[in-house]
Amino acid sequence: MTQRIDTQLIIISIFLGLILTIFFLDFSNIGFSDTEWLKSYDLKSDYLALKFFLNDKWRFPLGYNPNYGEIPNSIVFSGAVPILSFISKIFRNILPENFHFFSIWIFLCFSLQYFFSFKILNFLTKDYFFSLISAIFFLISPILIFRLNLHLSLCAHWLILAAFYLDICQSQKNIFYKKLFIIVLSSLIHFYFTIILLIMNLFFSFFNYVETKNLKKFLKENFIILIVLCFFMYVSGYFELPATDALGYGYGYFKANFLTFFDPNYLSTEKSWSIFIPDIYNTPGEKEGFGYLGLGILLIILIVFFLNIKDFKEIKIINYKYFFLSIFLLILSLTNNINVGSYSIINFELPKIIFGPLSIIRASGRLIWPVYYLILIFSIYGLYKSIPNKKNYILIVLLSIQIIDFSGGLENNFVSKRTLDDRKFLKNYFWLNISENFENISNTQISNRSRSFPIISSLLIEKKFNKTNFFRLGRYNREIASNYRSNFYKKISNKKINTRTAYVIENYDHLRNMKFLFENSEHGFFYKNNIWFFLPNYKNFMQEKDILEFETIKYKNINLGDKVKINLNQSNGILGFGWSHPSYGSKINNSGAWTEGNFSNLIFNISAKNIDKIIINTKKILKDKNKNIKLNFTLNNIPLTNQNIQIYSNKIQLFQIKNYLELGSNKLVIEIENPQTALSRLESIDARLLGVLINSLEFK
Repeated sequence: MTQRIDTQLIIISIFLGLILTIFFLDFSNIGFSDTEWLKSYDLKSDYLALKFFLNDKWRFPLGYNPNYGEIPNSIVFSGAVPILSFISKIFRNILPENFHFFSIWIFLCFSLQYFFSFKILNFLTKDYFFSLISAIFFLISPILIFRLNLHLSLCAHWLILAAFYLDICQSQKNIFYKKLFIIVLSSLIHFYFTIILLIMNLFFSFFNYVETKNLKKFLKENFIILIVLCFFMYVSGYFELPATDALGYGYGYFKANFLTFFDPNYLSTEKSWSIFIPDIYNTPGEKEGFGYLGLGILLIILIVFFLNIKDFKEIKIINYKYFFLSIFLLILSLTNNINVGSYSIINFELPKIIFGPLSIIRASGRLIWPVYYLILIFSIYGLYKSIPNKKNYILIVLLSIQIIDFSGGLENNFVSKRTLDDRKFLKNYFWLNISENFENISNTQISNRSRSFPIISSLLIEKKFNKTNFFRLGRYNREIASNYRSNFYKKISNKKINTRTAYVIENYDHLRNMKFLFENSEHGFFYKNNIWFFLPNYKNFMQEKDILEFETIKYKNINLGDKVKINLNQSNGILGFGWSHPSYGSKINNSGAWTEGNFSNLIFNISAKNIDKIIINTKKILKDKNKNIKLNFTLNNIPLTNQNIQIYSNKIQLFQIKNYLELGSNKLVIEIENPQTALSRLESIDARLLGVLINSLEFK
């Protein structure tokens, strides 16, 4: 009988998974090479991580993916579902061009979501029909469906349900190995699930130890889990990054609101998930902790409560370990900044020794997911226990209310026609030339989030390039990225460029520096789709509008007595290569700029040689406790001597420089031999190579 039920369940799960996948993607987008529906920043970046991984040779660790980003990284730090990426790479030679498995993954997530929710409810209720209907509540949960448009790998909520099922149904054979398998599998899907499952397993095994007093079993099982997990994490590429880069900004911001279960809208600009309950204000970061239960579930909770209000203590719906697990996860998801709607109730700064480890779960709002599903499980189970007769009819009515309540959100994600990514511009001769004549495409400002990525990603998706430094990853080596920028600036300042690479220039500072270096060369500058491109040996292909636009890029004219405030990416600024944002540690600054790496350039124009002193006003100078920072200055390729330089705590003065200046354009280079990181100083996880934070320059 059980085998027949499982067969029926598998068939129903597959059917529902297929129907919902078609509804989500539309049948025209369900193919393995259809990419037009990949429109969001994250979906595009996940696809590109997969594309460069599949087009590369096998490396070790198996997930190593250096051509995507041009810095050490692994497929596990993307949302490209590592386990399916590995399987796909085995068959890459027979896969179609631009292959992806995303439609398969969506189907699997829907099917397994229904499968495990049914298994849990059927085990608790032993009511087949009741479980068939109630499992639909899990299938249409907003916390699952809204993720489909953001992070596909984070849609594996069935892992959480599978872990609950294994714990609830303790009588299964080889249950420990099944738990081990689920935890290891989670690391090959998304590490946030691994964190969640490790916390859940620790609670479950601890309560089992309390009951059995078997300390040896408790220690042995948890030790085996950690050893096996670490092995698979090593092989797949997790340890390509230092432990410090697992930490990230966001704990205390990407969190849950105290009213998350009642709030139907994670952002006021998005369509609400309820047509009955009004939006409750929350901060943008609380989108990560979105957990609206739905009017149907809220009514179930009320019904269960009022039917058992007299003898509420008698009804045994939830085990204590699930209660304490929920409290623990709820506290972590709310963080140290607790908001009740728009009101801040608790807000305090955590000690660094606590804040550091918690930075691993920077999007802590996601820890609300197990709590959300426990509420669904035990509210539905409570309804089953509380209503002996006609419970199926009542359940169907409440499910109908749930679906009606969700109709706006479901329509927004499923029914409404999906807007496809418009890539018609790629048919223009300019874009065709790039794809046909350049092997690589790089940004002069490598970063984890590029302004031009939405357009460049379309080119990378449609065409084939060997490598790119455009990337978006959950984690990356920040110090190596800073070194990469520093080395790139040094090479390009010496006019060493890769003629097989098309360069993208995203900001005025870099454009100003590139013009200074290559204005009179055979290299071309092109302005397309509001983005500047630098194409080696392509000057003859510049059109009149490119030339006219290029001529608008001017160097700031400096006169005697001028004081110039320093800010990044200003059209009338004086910065060139080698500058970074002014924040430091947990302190957010909006003005000034840090020198980053070994060389930072200042470019300006003078019309009279009457300036003999430059005062550099600083906000902070990093230096070791035992030695001062090593600063050198070069003006128009002529090194300044110690007689020309005086360094104070809040300013640097350059004297007797009149003879070094030239009428017209000038370049002042600040060279720092020993840049430092806030991380090495144990002041924050910031791994940029910094030297001097400059606020302004005075010309006298």
